[in-house]
Amino acid sequence: MADFKRSYFSELQDFIQGGSKAELTKEAERYLDVLYLLMNLRRKYGKENAISFIQRPPFEIKYRRARLMYDEAVNLFYADDGIEREAMNNMIAEDLFKAAQVALKTAKTSKDLEVYGKLIMQARAAKGLDKEEAPKLPEEFYKKPIKVYSLDPTVLKLEAADRDALAARIDNMEINEDEKVRLKRDAQVEDVDFIEMFDEQEKKTRHEA
Repeated sequence: MADFKRSYFSELQDFIQGGSKAELTKEAERYLDVLYLLMNLRRKYGKENAISFIQRPPFEIKYRRARLMYDEAVNLFYADDGIEREAMNNMIAEDLFKAAQVALKTAKTSKDLEVYGKLIMQARAAKGLDKEEAPKLPEEFYKKPIKVYSLDPTVLKLEAADRDALAARIDNMEINEDEKVRLKRDAQVEDVDFIEMFDEQEKKTRHEA
């Protein structure tokens, strides 16, 4: 009799995926053997017969536990990432591929071969092989871009401006001296005096208030 008192699914999943350092207990090993048996029985005799088999001696597993173990077996042996829907798709695809092989071996007419072709296409669809694989982006795409901020045009391999000629042009403009100073600073013809700039901004703020 092997009517397990609890599920060992989590332990088995961790053990198979290599995330658990602990060894399996004897009870967990027996649990795994029954799950493996369920999948072998399902392939040949179907789901309900597989569940019914482990309810009889020598196992005598109760119906509720037997159905739970069947679902766990599907997820353990077919799911790529623990998602039940994907597990079922993988199982369906396997059945369809096997049916296609039988159809091919017993084919006698062109219609039989058409059946084989349809089964293969259905199996591909169940596995998601009919969908185009997303293109892989180059490794450089994931690297953080390097940004360089500079007021020096030579950094970008551009020709540097003639500052003397630029200063002369600003001096010839018909604007007041404050504007000329501002333009020269913006054009980097003159160095920026930050203290003076802050003082001017403070005066401007007071005047507007």
